[in-house]
Formats: sequence, C-alpha cells, structure tokens
Amino acid sequence: MMREVTAIIRASKFDDVQEALHAIGVEFFIFYDVKGVAFTKEQKGSYRGSSILDASAISRRKIEINVPDVDVDEVVATIKKAAYTGVAGDGKIFVKDVLTHTRISI
Repeated sequence: MMREVTAIIRASKFDDVQEALHAIGVEFFIFYDVKGVAFTKEQKGSYRGSSILDASAISRRKIEINVPDVDVDEVVATIKKAAYTGVAGDGKIFVKDVLTHTRISI
C-alpha cells in the first residue's frame, strides 16, 4: 500500500529538507508555497476573539510525497530532522493512506 506524506515546513528549511530527502532516495515530490496564521495563547493580536501570534500571514512550504508503507517512517524522520529549528512553528507532518492511483501517461 502507498502512503502520502504531507509536510508543512518553514520556507527557510526547504533546501535542507530537499537535500535530506534526496540523500535517502526520494526522487520526486510536489511542493507548494502556502501561508497560514498561528493562533496562540500569547496576546500579540486578535481575530474574532482568538489571539494571533503574528497578524501577518506566515510563509510556509507544503511538500507532498507518495511512498510505499515500508519507507514512511524513514521519510517522516528525515523531514523532521531536516526541518527542525527548535523554535515553535517548525511545522507539521501528516500521513494518509493512498487507496488508489492511476498513471495518466502510457
């Protein structure tokens, strides 16, 4: 079975993550530039009653990789290690089942 690993990381750590994934044999993945807003208990601003860490959107990069079950743990560990800064907001990693896939080209 295949799994989809989705990681949302700091844009500044993208090159480190890309190199680390290449080093373990990941040959292809998709990425997007995305933005998000972080809600926190610290009072830095507010929106509809919830406090916001930074009122401006936070720039992130979203990575999507489809890998066999046996490679999931290695891919997740690699992303986690390469994207780590030790500061809150390093990102999130999600793993989902891929039920089916179909190749478009012959």
